[in-house]
Amino acid sequence: MSDFDMIKNMSFLLDDSFRPSLILHLNGDIYYENEPFKIHFNIKNKRNIEEIIDSTSMLKWTGFSERASKSEHILMEKISITLCFDENYPGEVQLFYFPEITKIIAKFDVQQPCKIPSVKTYFNAFRHSTNFMLLVDQNAKIRDVNDKHKVFINRSRQDLIGQCFSKVMSIIDPDYDAAVQDCLEQVRNQGFAETIITYQRSSEDTRYYHITNTYDKETNMFIIQMDDTTEKENLQVQLAHSGSLSAVGQIAASIAHEIRNPITTLKGFTQLLKVAATEDSVRYISVIEDEIERMESILGEMLVLSKPSEKKKSLFSLEVLVGDMVSILSPKALMDGIEVIQQTKVNTTPLLFGDSDKMKQVLLNLFKNALESMQVGGKLSILLSENDDKLVLSITDTGKGMTRHQVSQVFMPFFSSKPGGTGLGLPFVLKTVEDHGGTIAVESQIGIGTKFTLTFPRAKEEANNVLKGKQSIVS
Repeated sequence: MSDFDMIKNMSFLLDDSFRPSLILHLNGDIYYENEPFKIHFNIKNKRNIEEIIDSTSMLKWTGFSERASKSEHILMEKISITLCFDENYPGEVQLFYFPEITKIIAKFDVQQPCKIPSVKTYFNAFRHSTNFMLLVDQNAKIRDVNDKHKVFINRSRQDLIGQCFSKVMSIIDPDYDAAVQDCLEQVRNQGFAETIITYQRSSEDTRYYHITNTYDKETNMFIIQMDDTTEKENLQVQLAHSGSLSAVGQIAASIAHEIRNPITTLKGFTQLLKVAATEDSVRYISVIEDEIERMESILGEMLVLSKPSEKKKSLFSLEVLVGDMVSILSPKALMDGIEVIQQTKVNTTPLLFGDSDKMKQVLLNLFKNALESMQVGGKLSILLSENDDKLVLSITDTGKGMTRHQVSQVFMPFFSSKPGGTGLGLPFVLKTVEDHGGTIAVESQIGIGTKFTLTFPRAKEEANNVLKGKQSIVS
């Protein structure tokens, strides 16, 4: 093997190592430095080892090189050494002498971390990133992926390496038809591109992936990252809901006075008209009065949403409140042929601290909606349970259910799937639950039913506020 081939092979081995390494002549001249050494240290115009180590280290190096010059066999030795650059880096170096090429390989292990992390650090960052990362070459072929491929797209590494990047995009979006080469060319010119793509993993699981594509000129490679922003997107939807509620509140506050004055006038004149009205006219006036009452009812619900929560709070039992509301609605359920099943699975009194009147209205809204969605033979299941320091109330019906679009809009003001519904009941429910520090979630399937799950922080029992027995709180 020629010296050139030997050096070439040795250089390849050094570049594959994560340790900073040099190939040196016997006189100390630097013949070759691997990439980790270049990343760790900047030797600039320094071309001999004596320019980058201290005097004590130089004595040790000289001793080894003199022994190497007289040897016809491979020599190996480890010595302590201090590298001198902008800072001093004490550590050790492993020296290997190869008489065939009369060169010394020096592999460094420094004790103090360098300013720039090692190649292994970058490699580990790639492997263990919480994002899904891909390395793609100029031909759009996937050269490497990190360990998140299973989590993000449920494909093995073997299925991806060597494939065109368009395969990944078609997994996420079956309708993806963009020309990958054109997209990469755009990134090559601009240096960076990003987009958000919706991934329907299953009928019940929608994910949002934020994809960034960066071009590295030195390696001519594209670094593609996918970040799961589903939680962020869901939070934005919740913020939109909150913004809608705020808008409703502002509108309600500004128009309440303007609406109530003409309503009062209309009610007064309809009562006067009734005195001298004919039988047919009385019937028409009654319709007008009914519509006026409906207008007042809608205005009242809007005002409830617009007002800040009053500090009318006390300690009460959620179990007692649920029982009272069930007893109120039981006659209607019985007449409609609907079975109501109430269960409580808690070890201690399920206490809440808040406004029991508003919570009563929350339960009435949810129970009433459930009953109205079912026909004869339906079943309303109410389960109160606990999870650590949380109280969990599940309300499940066997009604007609809702589409995914309806579920996504169900807490939006004025959205209603019921004929004649105002669309303000569930926004009130959401606002009240959040005012009590709780959360509410909804699941629904067409033809199967709907489930509302309410979660509340359990109130701590205090000596003066412990409830004794189950006292009714129906007003």
